[in-house]
Amino acid sequence: MVINIPRPRKRRRIGCRPQFQNFGPHGPNCNKEIINLKIEEYESIRLMDLKNLDQSACAELMGIGRSTFQRIYKEARGKIADSIVNGKRLIIETEDFDHPGGKGHCHRHFQDNNQDN
Repeated sequence: MVINIPRPRKRRRIGCRPQFQNFGPHGPNCNKEIINLKIEEYESIRLMDLKNLDQSACAELMGIGRSTFQRIYKEARGKIADSIVNGKRLIIETEDFDHPGGKGHCHRHFQDNNQDN
């Protein structure tokens, strides 16, 4: 009998915790659905669209392969589009992650943003 054991998930390096984690419409007629954006998806958008880095540079900074980065980025864009077009609330999940300057947090924002959780 052959048992296929999946490879353990590689931790992604994230440059910084998001300063804001909850986005969306409000009011009596807004869509109540919630979309969860993973911290790695947030980081892919931050690096590609805000920092204007290419996919190879983004993948290297996150400690993953380029094809993995491409998949994460595509998923993030789809979620953001769904949120904007369909008026769904977008919440960024801030699970444990690796920061290049130290495991699990961003030195610049960690204390400020951790108080909100």
